[in-house]
Amino acid sequence: MDLIFYYDLNGAGNPYFRFIYNTIFERFKVKFPHINCIQEQPNYEVLGQCPSCPGGYSHFQIINPLNKKSILMSFWDRGMDLLNKDLGWGEYDIVQYIGGLGMNITSKEIKEQYGINHTRFQYPLGVPNSYEYVRDNYIPYNPEEKIRKAVFIGAVYGIRAELEKYLKDHPLIDWYDQNAGYSRESYYDKIKEYRLAISLNGHGELCLRDLEAMGLGIPPVRTLTHTQFYNPIIPDYHYIASGPACDNACFTYHNIGVKELAEHYINAIENNIDNFDKLINISNRGREYFKMYVNPSYIVDLYFNLIKLDELDI
Repeated sequence: MDLIFYYDLNGAGNPYFRFIYNTIFERFKVKFPHINCIQEQPNYEVLGQCPSCPGGYSHFQIINPLNKKSILMSFWDRGMDLLNKDLGWGEYDIVQYIGGLGMNITSKEIKEQYGINHTRFQYPLGVPNSYEYVRDNYIPYNPEEKIRKAVFIGAVYGIRAELEKYLKDHPLIDWYDQNAGYSRESYYDKIKEYRLAISLNGHGELCLRDLEAMGLGIPPVRTLTHTQFYNPIIPDYHYIASGPACDNACFTYHNIGVKELAEHYINAIENNIDNFDKLINISNRGREYFKMYVNPSYIVDLYFNLIKLDELDI
């Protein structure tokens, strides 16, 4: 029995993707010795920059070559359309989809409309040495010792540029765009100085900044979400809630104006900046979540708990 494992050996340059993909592949060979596991490398000269296509950088796909039934695991969280046959998905019969953060329809709707079993998944960090940076920069959270502000550090584009007009000069907010020079360890070192960390939707709804802040024990401030991880992050439990979810699970809010959205962030910061009991509880819960669910080894174990190989008719 042959199974094709279609994924990027280099993990799209993300060392944690690379670890997860290759660990799954090697464990498959040990766990199922009767299966001939064949790794197939995507040809990016042919695919080009198409993260939503089969073989996209963040995809790990298992294919039964006899019937084209396929299980897809994906870290692509920017509203990908895996059901778009024009992108190449018409070549496969997707029977299970693990992941898909940022899709604006529910697992139930995916099953009803397309017959695909969808399962939420988890997400690792992205920058090389991220876990080491979090480990080395973490200190127990004491709000009295932090700068009495919320901090945003990140690239400014799309709705972030519009929000910047309302948030940047607020006395309880420090705002650093991509030109401020914070990256890798200096980025983590800066975040941990503050009582709160602002997380804004980017091209995807859930942001690495949520997980980074939680790992550092700094309570994130963010809007509600349509999409969830397998282990949900809970508003006002793991993070400070600051307004409604984006209606398309991305950053193009049609359900709320930018000024009103900014006011939600400002109100959340003003109402919580001195609520030490709440901040300490959220810090502890976020840190515990990070330790339990974000580690790549946990994500590999979760994958094996979720996968339904019988769906491939092997």
